[in-house]
Amino acid sequence: MKDIANTMNAEFQGSAVNVLSTDPLLGTFELTSSTGETIEVLLDRYSAEALIAAIMQFLAHDEDDQATWLQ
Repeated sequence: MKDIANTMNAEFQGSAVNVLSTDPLLGTFELTSSTGETIEVLLDRYSAEALIAAIMQFLAHDEDDQATWLQ
């Protein structure tokens, strides 16, 4: 049987990270899908650090603004 993946576009709207627990560190933040649905993203320490690393790699491609966010 062939796997069919559904792709959904979602956007970060600047919501705060809600801390659910500090030991272990767990939290959530929200994305808004292109259909208006709210997607709750669960974070633990490992996934938060991985997300930060990915975002830093993304921002490194913006040569015009690089000096600002590195400070």
